[in-house]
Amino acid sequence: MSKYSSYILCLLISIFVVALYVNDFSPLVRLQWKIQDMLYSFRGDDNFSKDIVLVNIDDHTLDTYGDWVWNRDRIADLLAAVGTGEPKTVLLDMYFEHNTEQDTMGYTEILAGQMSWMKNVIIPYEITPAEFRGQRISNPQYLSDWAVHVNSDLGLLDENASLLTRKVFLPPDQICEYSAGLGFKYNQFDADRKIRWTPLITYYEGYYYPSAELVAAAHQKGIDPSMITIVGGETIKLGSKEIPTNERAELFINYNKPGKSFLKISAADILGEKTNFGKLKDKVVIITVAAESETEYYHTPVSDRLSSGEKTANIIENIMHNNYMTRMDSSSGVDMIILFGLGIIFAFILPRVSLLYRVVILMICFFVLANINFVLFNSYKILTRPLYIGLELFLLLLASPILDREFLAGLSIFSDSDKGSPPVAKLPKIEIEEKESRKKTDHTKEKARVIKETAGRDSEFEHTVASQTPTGAEAEATIKADMQMDDSKTSAYTADRPETEPPSVSKEESVADASGTDIDAEKEDTPPDKQRSESAVIKDDSQKIKNLGRYRVIGVLGQGAMGKVYKGTDPAINRNVALKTIRLDFVSDPEELAELKERLFREARAAGVLSHPNIVTIYDVGTEKSLQYIAMEYLEGETLEDMIRRKVKLNYRIIAQMISQICSALEYAHNQGIVHRDIKPANIMVLRDYVVKVMDFGIARIDSTSMTRTGIAMGTPNYISPEQLQGRHIDNRCDIFSLGVVMYELLVGRRPFHGENLTSLIYNIVNNDPELPSAIDSTVPALLDRIIEKALKKNPDERYQRASEIAAALVDFIDSFSAKRTTAV
Repeated sequence: MSKYSSYILCLLISIFVVALYVNDFSPLVRLQWKIQDMLYSFRGDDNFSKDIVLVNIDDHTLDTYGDWVWNRDRIADLLAAVGTGEPKTVLLDMYFEHNTEQDTMGYTEILAGQMSWMKNVIIPYEITPAEFRGQRISNPQYLSDWAVHVNSDLGLLDENASLLTRKVFLPPDQICEYSAGLGFKYNQFDADRKIRWTPLITYYEGYYYPSAELVAAAHQKGIDPSMITIVGGETIKLGSKEIPTNERAELFINYNKPGKSFLKISAADILGEKTNFGKLKDKVVIITVAAESETEYYHTPVSDRLSSGEKTANIIENIMHNNYMTRMDSSSGVDMIILFGLGIIFAFILPRVSLLYRVVILMICFFVLANINFVLFNSYKILTRPLYIGLELFLLLLASPILDREFLAGLSIFSDSDKGSPPVAKLPKIEIEEKESRKKTDHTKEKARVIKETAGRDSEFEHTVASQTPTGAEAEATIKADMQMDDSKTSAYTADRPETEPPSVSKEESVADASGTDIDAEKEDTPPDKQRSESAVIKDDSQKIKNLGRYRVIGVLGQGAMGKVYKGTDPAINRNVALKTIRLDFVSDPEELAELKERLFREARAAGVLSHPNIVTIYDVGTEKSLQYIAMEYLEGETLEDMIRRKVKLNYRIIAQMISQICSALEYAHNQGIVHRDIKPANIMVLRDYVVKVMDFGIARIDSTSMTRTGIAMGTPNYISPEQLQGRHIDNRCDIFSLGVVMYELLVGRRPFHGENLTSLIYNIVNNDPELPSAIDSTVPALLDRIIEKALKKNPDERYQRASEIAAALVDFIDSFSAKRTTAV
């Protein structure tokens, strides 16, 4: 096998890289984004767009004409001034809410009148996205004129073929009536909070509607909305033009260089007639708020502070000029062929040349890869996925020194077996005296001695050797004689090994108990005989448990703080359940044990009355031999603890929705007189579509009180309120403190309280205030800062008094986050 070892190693490297590629390994995905973003900085000449003009309501304008927000009559004045330049299309890049004061003062009517005179003003509107497509069919007034066609028999695409909208916020009727087009605006963020994609189509109550940028580009090209057609998962047709999109009707934005690609004119110069209005003739004019304190800035591949107006201008420019980026990184089949092809090529080339030539070849490949990607991006607007090819080259470069056949031949995995026999696992080498007078017999005895010493360790090896050992009386006599003669040598090998190896402990059984007790640490003070017997009981127990009460055990789900959790099924109704077993072996006092069992039944039954969509349902509680168990709802998802450990980045709307669901569960339980006492990420399950389920209501009380009373150390106190740590009175407000800690960790990926040891940690929880999340991550909204700050107050009287107060504080945030307001007039 050593003959092919270097080739196999190269192929294994290729297979490893392909596995990372297929599984979208999160750190590599983000690194890939950074590499692609870096290409924008190497672009050549600026792509200056002569037919798009930004009219900015900037700081100079506000200093001259008053603070923002303006009355609508002044916006009408700005529109009138822009109209004298005879632009073909005007996008009023701001939101107009229903405002009674503006209506009664006549300002809304003045603005609508100015729009009716110009007949070329596009107005954006806000939306709130939905998680799934609703069944309602309606055609709202004014919006129906802007619905687009779908290239399908039923006029309906797949549910995930476009952005789904739950609610729209249209401007006042007068403004809608005289607008030249209505289009939605929505910011689509990637996991690193950068905007690379923009949705061009949304589905709302039975119809598909275009974005404001798409409407503006169509108007500039003289294309009626009826000529816009969606080809699901492929393109959007704008008349005879085709706009390439992904499967969700999203356009990949080909950003131009920031600050240098569009003509910008201050609104103060327009109002003061200090500019050449001929610059606006037949152009697309975007009127936007650009004052430093008023505009929204976004993270993009070309800038960490790109203004809302310039982002909008880039999208319109892409559509008008067919300035699209062709993405080859979406062709997964081609990428895999390239990765495997390179692996095969290098597998046959690299082992045949010296180390110096290997390094030179790979460095040349790095240089060629970088230049090809630069030329494709800069000259042909083709975006590739170079990271995985670069990773394959890098791993081959690291492996270059060990591609020599002589080196790999010394490794057992690549070594050849003797005389063509199949390779077997290597065993400790045993010295055997060679006796010249019994050469043939001694060869047989050597094999027999290996069989004796390795019995039970490697059945495959025993079968291989035994198949080559002579049988019959002669061989048996030879084996017996040899065993007696070499007994001292054999004992020398076995003296360092126990006579019977202890049973192996599974990963699940060797981890530290969630209550703070390390199972392996407890075994150090236990006599060896007792350790072996207890390990055997644990192992056998997990194998022998077939039923718990009427429930049939299917498998093990995990290890809880008080026992194992099994997956089971209720055969009576064919329903899957989670079976949580409770360990009570740490209680030696019979009276205390009876009391704890009674409390277990009482608390479990109390939690069983909780019926809420965000609380795990408890079905049953019972006893099976020496085990107490609780049957509860079986969920398919992952805990918040797992998501935080994997560093999953969630946008703030999803975080707020999840916290709101937890608040709903807590409010319901608190109203039933039940306090959880152990709110932490491990007790919060996240299902599909970010539905949250709070686990262990009632059971947490047993865990946190009884186990501490019996001398078993309580788990890490990171999420425990100060009053719990101080032994003071506990009520529902302790859950609110714990929820504040969970929310903090969700936002910044780390807990608010730290300490070098347990004492230091508890001191910080009781006495010190943590830094605000926004001090760690500047993108955290101020509202979430305020909620966490109040939830983590040391004095329960200063905290939120009910979980519903937190939910109420998040309602407006959830509704408004999805369509961030750059301005509202």
